[in-house]
Amino acid sequence: MKLRVKGMWLVQLCEYVIGFALAMSAANSVSPAALAVVAIAIIVNPAISDGSLAAFHILKPRSHRAVGIGIAASAVVIAAIAPLNLTSRLTLVVAALTQGFVSVRFGHGFRTTSTRPQ
Repeated sequence: MKLRVKGMWLVQLCEYVIGFALAMSAANSVSPAALAVVAIAIIVNPAISDGSLAAFHILKPRSHRAVGIGIAASAVVIAAIAPLNLTSRLTLVVAALTQGFVSVRFGHGFRTTSTRPQ
């Protein structure tokens, strides 16, 4: 039974929302550099992946997933070592957890039922 994979556009939309929310938070932060760098990385990932909301079709879904997990892990490391205030640190951790969840759970798109005719 083969599973169909579709809905990569919805994964990209979720990542755009995460990235732009983090960018808006960076605009209001006392030290916006770390938040802005992670926001740019999150926004660029769906923009270059192979999906319908991509600007450039460079990354395949498997690579897109690996890059998303890498961004989430690096955001947690940045939150741990960068000199940030508590609000920025928590915002970065929440964005990293959300990005990690989306990448792990839906990194290849949404899986639907089998393609076998009924």
